[in-house]
Amino acid sequence: MVCASIEGAIAYVSEAFVKREKQKARILRKSPWWKTKCSSGTCYYCKRSIPPSELTMDHIIPLSKGGMSIKSNIAAACKECNDRKKHTLPFKWAEYMESLNQPAEV
Repeated sequence: MVCASIEGAIAYVSEAFVKREKQKARILRKSPWWKTKCSSGTCYYCKRSIPPSELTMDHIIPLSKGGMSIKSNIAAACKECNDRKKHTLPFKWAEYMESLNQPAEV
């Protein structure tokens, strides 16, 4: 059962769903598609150049929020961005990334 809210109020994703999607991600990680995706050596979020072997697989919409392990929901990200993003939804993460580009107020 998958039930997710865009507002982020209440979301329930079953453990079985997450387990199944993680297995799909493991299969995708071994595919030529993933190797090609990483070959650019660019983090999807911060756009920094990263050695392809150091890019991690990130679910743009996290599994915990109902995201799936499909090609359109997977991005190559540096470890730093992946760790910071965690279970954040794309619109919240965009707000965070924009705040990094704003000059600090005095």
